[in-house]
Amino acid sequence: MLWSVPCFTSILSLLVLLTIPLQAQQASCTFKTFVLNPANLESPREQTSGVNDFRTVVGTAAYPFNKPNITAFTHYADGTVKYWRPLGSQISGFSARNNLGNTVGGYLDSSKIWHALFFHSSTVTQIVHPKAANHSTGLVGINKWNTILGGYLDSNGTEHMFKRYSNGSFASIPNFPGARQTSPAGMNDSGVIVGTYNLPPDGKDISHGFIYHNGQWATLNYRKNITNTEIAGISDAGIVIGNHYGVGFMYENGVFKDIAGPNGENVTVRGISAGGIITGDMWIPSSGSHGFTAKCQS
Repeated sequence: MLWSVPCFTSILSLLVLLTIPLQAQQASCTFKTFVLNPANLESPREQTSGVNDFRTVVGTAAYPFNKPNITAFTHYADGTVKYWRPLGSQISGFSARNNLGNTVGGYLDSSKIWHALFFHSSTVTQIVHPKAANHSTGLVGINKWNTILGGYLDSNGTEHMFKRYSNGSFASIPNFPGARQTSPAGMNDSGVIVGTYNLPPDGKDISHGFIYHNGQWATLNYRKNITNTEIAGISDAGIVIGNHYGVGFMYENGVFKDIAGPNGENVTVRGISAGGIITGDMWIPSSGSHGFTAKCQS
């Protein structure tokens, strides 16, 4: 089965890439950092989740008072910030945004029930997988077709992945073969899904990255180390981003490249747009963690 991502000619070619020695290089990236409130860097602190090609970033903003006080935010390239949190809710957050300006996220109400939501135009649609138990539907990605990527827990507490198409229908995605847990993280416009899985023998700090498309799986472990690989997203060109013990990296054509700030700052990546804009959090020693957008050379 051929992949529909330009840099992967087929699942077999990708598997060949993953069996040869993988080199780690330093990515060459141009960064733009931002804060939500320049007058007070601590109120709120931003944690990014997703970004589109217009460098519009979505995520959660955490205030240091009246805890829990976590609110969904949208940060635009011109510096404008908009917040969203329903009255009476405990927590709200956005997880992904496409180039149409449509967003997925949700909120925790006063009864501690999570509501997964799809924001499109001026409409908000609650998304509930028909097999989800105990309000467990969560949304992590959306592509240009308004196909949504998410997950839910069944009545036995087992996690499952799904796609929800723009016509409202659901498609099940199998879990990684033999895994005790499979968690989706992102999806590109060709429907290629990435995420993380854990095997029964794995310890609590062990995780593996995966790439899935049309029934074909590939494992992606950082530099072939079976330690901690957490995939965060994939672009339309097939660039995969993720973190290894909290340190960001990108993967393309068999090569891992570590991502660091312009002065070597620690970077955690959170999402990548269809066109390859990366968002995440950068630790700056003088002022703490800040959000960023970046473009890295292939």
